[in-house]
Amino acid sequence: MATVTLPLPVTLAHARLTMEAVDSSEVAVPESASLAYDAQDQLRELIDSPVVGWKVGATGPASQTKLGVKAPICGPVFERTLFESGSSVDVSEFHHQPGLESEFAFTLGVTVHPGGPVMTGVSAREMVSMVHPAIELVCSRFINNFEVDPALLVADGALHTALVLGSGSKPEEAPDLVSHELRTLVDGAAIASGTGIEVLGDPYESLAWLCNHLSRRGVTLPSGSVVTTGAATGLHTTAINQVVTTDGGDLGSVALTLTG
Repeated sequence: MATVTLPLPVTLAHARLTMEAVDSSEVAVPESASLAYDAQDQLRELIDSPVVGWKVGATGPASQTKLGVKAPICGPVFERTLFESGSSVDVSEFHHQPGLESEFAFTLGVTVHPGGPVMTGVSAREMVSMVHPAIELVCSRFINNFEVDPALLVADGALHTALVLGSGSKPEEAPDLVSHELRTLVDGAAIASGTGIEVLGDPYESLAWLCNHLSRRGVTLPSGSVVTTGAATGLHTTAINQVVTTDGGDLGSVALTLTG
């Protein structure tokens, strides 16, 4: 009997539904970044959960080197992957033990339509209604996790697995995110720290990059969307029964318990 090869987005959607990891050698790799994002668009349509925002990743040299890219990447945040601080998340529902990232995230106060002016960090800041400390959990749906062609990682949603937001503050209450420190804690012990300068030099520049990227692709970013901007303290391994925390100082903190 002949083997039926499914389109990449269907294969990735099926992997999420069945929890079967994908062998990257058995799928067609998109031949360009544009085609990888086309596959991601199709995957978005196949997931039975509304898109409530976006994640930006690879916003620093270390993460770009790890993933084999030269620019940021992005992917959708689904309603079912957005959690409240203090939640417990069962990591057995993920394809791999997830990586942990402490990030700055934003809630948008306006809708950003395609075809508008090119965004800068300054103009992007004007669109933000709330600034949050955040935790993003990341892994792929591939057997080799991060160690696959970056076009496949983009098609898969840029490694997004879960996002947890702190309550947040008005932007004017955190006027300098470039030097604002985030700390990553595991079971109450600090394991890393970093500032907004690690995120494209300024987290608002990460937001601007996303707005420009989505505009070029004809995608609207609705008011109320959540955007998480990339790791400020690096990528860290996790284990079951850990309590992981992002401490944002004056921005507050956000915590999550990993169960299995």
